Amino acid sequence: MQKVLGDFIHALRHAGLPISSAETLDALRAAQLVGIDNAPLLKHSLGMTLTKRLEHRLTYEQIFDQYFTSYDQLKEGYQEAPPQDATEGLEKNAQAEAKSPKQAPLNEPVTNLNSPLAQQLMNGDMSAMQVMISSAATASGAQDISFITQVPMVTYRVMQALGDTEFQQELVRLASSDESSATVQLLRQRRSQLQQQVRDYVEQQYLIFNQNEPNKLRESNLQKVNLTSIDHRNYKLMGELVRKAAKRLASMHSRRRRITKRGLLDVRRTIATNAAYDGFLFHTKWKSTRVDRPKVMVVCDVSGSVSEVARFLLLFLYCLQDVLPKVRSFVFSSDMAEVTQLFEHKGMDLALAEVMQKWANLPSDYGKALTDFEQIALADIDSRTTVIMLGDARNNNEDGNISVWEEVYRRSQRVIWLNPEGEFSWDSADSIMSKYAPFCSHVETCNSLQDLNRILGSVLKRAN
Repeated sequence: MQKVLGDFIHALRHAGLPISSAETLDALRAAQLVGIDNAPLLKHSLGMTLTKRLEHRLTYEQIFDQYFTSYDQLKEGYQEAPPQDATEGLEKNAQAEAKSPKQAPLNEPVTNLNSPLAQQLMNGDMSAMQVMISSAATASGAQDISFITQVPMVTYRVMQALGDTEFQQELVRLASSDESSATVQLLRQRRSQLQQQVRDYVEQQYLIFNQNEPNKLRESNLQKVNLTSIDHRNYKLMGELVRKAAKRLASMHSRRRRITKRGLLDVRRTIATNAAYDGFLFHTKWKSTRVDRPKVMVVCDVSGSVSEVARFLLLFLYCLQDVLPKVRSFVFSSDMAEVTQLFEHKGMDLALAEVMQKWANLPSDYGKALTDFEQIALADIDSRTTVIMLGDARNNNEDGNISVWEEVYRRSQRVIWLNPEGEFSWDSADSIMSKYAPFCSHVETCNSLQDLNRILGSVLKRAN
């Protein structure tokens, strides 16, 4: 049961359903309670533990029907009696040789078979065969098939893993004896049936694990496309991808870390812990330093020069607010405003629309914006604060107020500047990127989701 459910949950995750380890354990307990023979009850029970949203439920039901249909086909594929056409052939063969005293009865167990596969096919041991087919298919890469043309090759691998080579040698040995003609015919019939069911199972695995491939290809392409090329039709999907990227940032940057200094004994805690042992020190306690979750401030340029990517930057900013508990959000063109409360209390569409209406698409003035930032938030920056700037540093030939940004750098733990323009455009025309760059821990071009994931993977995971 565990393998059946494990493969099923793997298929759901492959289709994009977010299923945690705890939900997997809940699903296993539910399956143990209701069993796997009552499909409607099992479908309802697993659905209650593995799905959270309506679109997830629809995907779940489709995969459940596909997966357990193939599982039932395997389960019902072999019976104690041979198929009807094989039975008729064997009966004719038995009547033709009825007078031969050497002919073994059809239903008499065959005890001289050396091949394990031949033995299982003769005995109709479906439970063992079912597990073997599933395990062999997984080991042979049935879940990794990308093209339907790979099905015959994987089917061959599965048959070889089941012991088909040894089985064929067994048939050659039995065919040399006239006494075993009925056995050979029966084994050939059952091998043909086994091969067809293995192929059906492999095809079913291909359908289960590849039905989401078009969406994955689309997501992969959107990860690479320049933000200026993304149209409104893809904003919803972009929202999901950005949310995943924001959660990646949260997992890298928000967990607590505990650093234990083994060389310094905490005498007070050690004595208190061992008070019940008459002074004997069974347990030692060491002094440690707890590093709390860092604070994050994200500043987003929404001026006219970045209007084509401003919505993406705001979307990223909103998703950070949703998944990172200590993030403060700021937007500016010339005047800067904190939008943390706006993002907390309004839905994404309403919040983004209000930001674009009030602060976006105006001429940029980094000097004025940094003056506002100094008044609003500079005093709150300390050694546990990470500041992330999303902007192109184009300042319309105004004063950039570099001294404020230098003070931000001096006070903070880390300063990261993500510029949507390519590096070849820095310092061209009214860009003053080179003036801010010395006071940044890291400066990167970020004009696609792929860039964002690369930056998060290489920079933010290195926590101090």
